[in-house]
Amino acid sequence: MRGTVVEEERRRLAEARLDTWLWFEIREKRKNLPLESFDYENLREYLTEFEYEPRINKLINITSKRHLLPIDQLKWIANDERQINWLLSYATKTLGVDLSPLPTRLSGRELLLAKIDFYNIDLDEKSSIIDKMRSDWNEYLKSDIIFKWFKDKEEAVRCAFAWEWLIKNKPRETYGQQAINNHNELLRFYDWIEVNEAQKKLDVASIKKKWSQQKYREGMKGKSQYNFMLSDQVIADLDKMAGRYEATRPQIIEALIEMEAAQGNYLPKKIKKTSLY
Repeated sequence: MRGTVVEEERRRLAEARLDTWLWFEIREKRKNLPLESFDYENLREYLTEFEYEPRINKLINITSKRHLLPIDQLKWIANDERQINWLLSYATKTLGVDLSPLPTRLSGRELLLAKIDFYNIDLDEKSSIIDKMRSDWNEYLKSDIIFKWFKDKEEAVRCAFAWEWLIKNKPRETYGQQAINNHNELLRFYDWIEVNEAQKKLDVASIKKKWSQQKYREGMKGKSQYNFMLSDQVIADLDKMAGRYEATRPQIIEALIEMEAAQGNYLPKKIKKTSLY
């Protein structure tokens, strides 16, 4: 049963690709083909008004053999918005196929397949170009590791912070764009602005540095800096305690003061003994 469904879907997709190719082929030759006609339910029947049916059948036969790659070679192209957008941009630069003006119903994966199908080149050469497209996409995905920090934890907060940084440091690229709320949207933004891997690393390093500075300032709220003169022996003892408890000097001093303030067991005797008052 499942095999029958799969075969039916493959047949439907093959027919849709042929109809799309025919529509653009006839429109290219006959400029009066209405744009909205692409959405007609019986498109192939409608096209016979502009081209003789025997001629259409001949075109279909030629197209199947000379222009359309087997669907198995294209099944790696998923219904994934990020992948499709990247590949459409890639195809525009690599194939140079201009299908504008586009029918409103033709978008996403179907539009990408239409550009590949309508690319008028030897089928073997087209096959090599599409294989390279796939290889370049997989290679491009490796740079996603640069943005791993934004997904590890506090994803929403870190991505919102990145957006604030981008607005300030990349005003032209962020102008009119929707705010970034998650890791995937951040990846898609960098797909869109098309910067190289080195620039991605530089941007992420700057964002993380700014993040650390902000966290440090937040941690310093309610605290003030003071300078004290301490004897070398006291400093040595302080360092020993810091090492023993894996803490910093300020943490040890703060803990000792808080303990004495709460209990008051040691300082009164020490102060009297040393005649501090």
